[in-house]
Amino acid sequence: MNAYAISLSKYVNTGILVLFTLLSYLGFAAHGRRFLRVVEIVQRVLLAAFLVNANLTVAWFVGGALSRRLVLLCAMEVLFLLSFMVLYRIVHEMANMMLFNNICMLLSIGFVMITRICYYGNPEDSLYSTNVPIKQFVMASAGLLLMLVIPFFRKIFDSMRHLGLVFGLLGIAALAGVLVLSVAVNGANITYTIAGFTFQPSEFVKILFILMLAGMLSGEVTPAKAVFVTALSIVHVGILVLSRDLGGALIFFVVYLMMLFLATARWRVVFGGLLLGALGSVLCYLLFSHVQVRVLIWRDPLADGIIDGLGYQIAQSLFALGYGGLWGAGLTQGSPGSIPLVESDFIFSAIVEEMGLVFGICLLLLCINSFLRILVLSAGYSNRFFQLFTYGAAVCYIFQTFLTVGGETKFIPLTGVTLPLVSYGGSSVLSTLIMLGIVEMIFILHDERTVRFMERYEMEHAGNDSGGFYGAPPMNGGGGQTPVYGGSGGPSVYGGTGALPAYGGTGTPENMPQEYDRESYGDMMPEDFPVNGISEEGIFDDY
Repeated sequence: MNAYAISLSKYVNTGILVLFTLLSYLGFAAHGRRFLRVVEIVQRVLLAAFLVNANLTVAWFVGGALSRRLVLLCAMEVLFLLSFMVLYRIVHEMANMMLFNNICMLLSIGFVMITRICYYGNPEDSLYSTNVPIKQFVMASAGLLLMLVIPFFRKIFDSMRHLGLVFGLLGIAALAGVLVLSVAVNGANITYTIAGFTFQPSEFVKILFILMLAGMLSGEVTPAKAVFVTALSIVHVGILVLSRDLGGALIFFVVYLMMLFLATARWRVVFGGLLLGALGSVLCYLLFSHVQVRVLIWRDPLADGIIDGLGYQIAQSLFALGYGGLWGAGLTQGSPGSIPLVESDFIFSAIVEEMGLVFGICLLLLCINSFLRILVLSAGYSNRFFQLFTYGAAVCYIFQTFLTVGGETKFIPLTGVTLPLVSYGGSSVLSTLIMLGIVEMIFILHDERTVRFMERYEMEHAGNDSGGFYGAPPMNGGGGQTPVYGGSGGPSVYGGTGALPAYGGTGTPENMPQEYDRESYGDMMPEDFPVNGISEEGIFDDY
């Protein structure tokens, strides 16, 4: 009976994530608002089905009072996530819900796997605490609430471009404080403990770092400014290196390099950065013994004398990845507890072991989908501050994912960073949700500005009694009453029949679509209409 239940559960879980991932990519090709709303609803149902199916499977094997506690936690997760997804849509009508749904699904996968590890692990191991899943849920809930609140401050966000230096100094101060005051954990000085809560400030400094770069690079990038920004970035990276947080230092460096490349559009920035990164890697290898150990483990973790010692963690990770096969061993049927720090540093291996390689590939595709969505948003902004921050957030997110999965699969040496939104870690989850909340805020702000600009454009260039479009003489003898974008007074300027407005609505601003682009509307878009709706600072000061 148990074997049938496990088999059914793992196939259902995989089928749910495959369908959810397909819908996420289908959203790229869909333009109809009604169709996207249907996709959103289906994804919510799939998310709830995954949480219920996976958690009840674990509860079946846990049994007793702990099982009832798990069911209660599952009910809280389902109710909170579904309610929050609906609330976010209602409060922020212009939000990018496809990205938000991805975020909630990644959080759900983390909830399930952390719960399984902690509720069905080795009770003698102090790492396995039944409070860990609850802490993860609380921190994720706090992060989602912040995502709901952050867009309300969107009207002041654009002015933050002038505070780049302030953000940089705050980040340096926070990292320096950790270096001086924190206690070393696993050889690295990266955390504070306040009132029993442990924080990793570098996770939040990432946001300040991206804000610093976006603000300082949003204007003209002169050689002097590029050197100054580089110096500030080197200070950030240098403090992290001294703290032995080499994974964090690498993320900061790559974010700096890619944002400077976007701001300057010079390939020599990339080549110079790669050379500098290579030299830095060699220096870290020579200076830090633990880096030498990680490289030794990476070369052959299964070698005699290594597999049972220094290479035990990565060796167990590789065994877990191979044991699950395509469809996984099933929840509770693997041995994720054999991997040290599995819930934070090796959760992807645990997921593949019990949920399968197909599930793991869909998880990565979902991460890539989120990255692409943020990247597409960045490419659509002509406001350089918006564009640079969104681009930096995308690079930060996907590169951290690469470091985590690459280390667990022995593609690269271990770096000790978490899988964003999935791994256990309150600071990681909270900071990632804040960063993505700012991305959503920028999207909402840009869409609002585009709609307002379009309304003003319509009013300024609409036909009037004195003439047609741009004050031109009335068309076809229409007496100056010919509508600019079509109407009942005669043929429209853009070749329509005059029966309908160019944008397919009733002619009122409320019926205009939220997004305007030449590809969707073709000749109906005026030639001088700015791409993406905004091209100058201060153009929306009246709004």
